[in-house]
Amino acid sequence: MSDASMPDVEACFSASYPEARTKFLSACEAAGFELEAVQNTTATGRDGEALYADIASKGPKDASHVVLVTSGTHGIEGYCGSGCQISLVQAGLFATLPTDTRIVLVHAVNPYGFSHQRRVNEENIDLNRNFVDHMSSHPDSSAYEAIHPIIAPADYGDRPEHWDGEVLTWIGAHGMDAFRQAVSGGQYTCPDGLFFGGTAPSWSNGMVRTLMQSLASKATRFRFIDIHTGLGPFGHGEKLGLGTSSDVKRAQRIWGADVTDLAGGDSVSAVVAGDMGGAFFDAVSPDMDAAGIALEYGTQDPVSVLGALRWDNWLAAHGDPAGSDASAIKQKMRDAFYPDDGSWRASVVDQARSAVTQAINAS
Repeated sequence: MSDASMPDVEACFSASYPEARTKFLSACEAAGFELEAVQNTTATGRDGEALYADIASKGPKDASHVVLVTSGTHGIEGYCGSGCQISLVQAGLFATLPTDTRIVLVHAVNPYGFSHQRRVNEENIDLNRNFVDHMSSHPDSSAYEAIHPIIAPADYGDRPEHWDGEVLTWIGAHGMDAFRQAVSGGQYTCPDGLFFGGTAPSWSNGMVRTLMQSLASKATRFRFIDIHTGLGPFGHGEKLGLGTSSDVKRAQRIWGADVTDLAGGDSVSAVVAGDMGGAFFDAVSPDMDAAGIALEYGTQDPVSVLGALRWDNWLAAHGDPAGSDASAIKQKMRDAFYPDDGSWRASVVDQARSAVTQAINAS
């Protein structure tokens, strides 16, 4: 694995999905990656462009050690993940891989949200709540149902931008932890609401499962990193362990003792149902050496991030995406998930480089 110097980091980041895709494909082609474009034919981009999840691979197809790095699971968060992927490719991190190792980069798991600068997909589905067994009963949504009318009202009127009296009253009665879990844990009954997990597998769900199953069929050691933004201290990349507590312990041996366990309550994230880690562990055999993390970069305080999500949800469900409110709301989303800050971008790339290097080198 090459130890080349980093490229111009700022130039690796983009202002639109088409720009990010062009940069990613160009960088990967120049670096000798095999490329596969999987089109989402159910939707189009903000400017009518076709939408693709691009899969770039390098190394033996039958390699026993596979490292998978994904971006854009949560749409707009893909701007950060894309910049990290492009920067690492251009830096030559994958120029010389260890023997029997294959690196796979997926750019824009959710290209619709990436293009439209939303966290959700074309069906208002939060993909990290969609990887449940939709043939069985969905997780209980009663806690969210109780708060839906005040967290996602049809008319905000003159309410404060982030919070209002009804929300504060609910928190006072039930506590902040209960509020966080009710709102962001995932729900399956309010399709116009926040953190909706869907009622059937999404297009991205099928694409991800197909890829993971193919990679797992040849691997004996499988590492997975999914890049996210929006939770935690500004610029800090929390390593959220995926899977069970034993899976998290395996991840800690690879990425360090600071890998957090959602079930243990030591993470910035709520415990969620249907995250992409479920698809990863569904794909691997019980005896496989498999471990994964979500690399979650902090941006703003939780109040501001939730405020951006509430406004974006209102715009899509009850407002006019082409109206006078749209520009300001999309700016709130960019501020919450893709800060226009050079030091933040340099920091997230450095941390991504460390995490990917650990995944490649860990035995």
